[in-house]
Amino acid sequence: MKQKVEYWTECVTKVSKAAVRVSQAAFSTMTKSLQCEWEFVQRVVPDCAETFIQLQHAISDQFFPSLLGGVVTVEEKRLFQLPTYLAGLGIYDPTETAVHAYKTSRQGTATVSEAIKGVTAFQHEQHLESLTTARKMSTKAKEDDFILKFESIIPSFSPDRQRALRRSLNGKTSTWLNVLPLQNYHFDLSPLQFRDGLAIRYLRDPPCLPPKCDGCGTALTLQHALDCKKGGLVIQRHNEIRDCIGDIASQVWTQVIKEPVVREANVKNADGGALFDVKVVDTDAPSHRTPSPEAILESGAKEKKRVYEQAVVERRGNFTPIVLSVDGLLHREAEHFLKRMAANLAHKWEKPFSQTC
Repeated sequence: MKQKVEYWTECVTKVSKAAVRVSQAAFSTMTKSLQCEWEFVQRVVPDCAETFIQLQHAISDQFFPSLLGGVVTVEEKRLFQLPTYLAGLGIYDPTETAVHAYKTSRQGTATVSEAIKGVTAFQHEQHLESLTTARKMSTKAKEDDFILKFESIIPSFSPDRQRALRRSLNGKTSTWLNVLPLQNYHFDLSPLQFRDGLAIRYLRDPPCLPPKCDGCGTALTLQHALDCKKGGLVIQRHNEIRDCIGDIASQVWTQVIKEPVVREANVKNADGGALFDVKVVDTDAPSHRTPSPEAILESGAKEKKRVYEQAVVERRGNFTPIVLSVDGLLHREAEHFLKRMAANLAHKWEKPFSQTC
């Protein structure tokens, strides 16, 4: 067992070096492959938690700093070891997973063990029932443990960071972390893009940030980069979302037009179809820190309707605002639209909805 842990520790060291240049691929390697290997072995080896201490040090002291491109505090390391739906990175402490994995394995295979020992006759239905029960109990115990840890960790952060972290609860802004970096689907992110995403998620200044904004000359921070209207970043993020949704929509429907003219002179009773307008909001901006993120998105949706809905109705069309936060929190109407588009793609491509959503 010691040799296996030493091998995995060496693998983590190599992946940490790779994370400097291919951050997203290194992250996927850790979450989708490496940690699955040692969790599989932990199911059948009792009392092995202490053996994984050196592996845990390699993850905390080498991989996390390389992934984020900077110094990581003790509190952040503890946070990153939580699931993504609890504002973590889903890279778990191997000294803790060892206990849960073996206990669940013993409980789930109790029927088989008793049958092998000759104590009872093997019954397939009873085995499946005990296995399902063991998994549910383990999942519930781990979730309760993770929630307690989250509540104990979050007070150590500033109020602004606490607000951002709580917005990540229940996976509302965490889906992108579970996506494989597939180049064919344009899911692969550059190291800069991936670290920028983590910086927004955890309100950390991105590494290698220029000292001054090239738009207004002010000292450049993450907050300034998200809010400054002179540097071009605000309109760039809007255009990227608009183009992405437009490209996908063109695979579902015909005659998809970006930036259509809503009101034309001397045109009456035109068939406007469905029109959409994108708004990307920084819910952590100083002017937005009092309302909840959901209330901010709702306000943005109402403002879009106030400006455009009447003009769209006059041309016999339907208007839907697509409002979202910079870290991916969707307004309910935007969420409904994306699900509708995914459902149409699933029907067109004859694939399950889970693969297109």
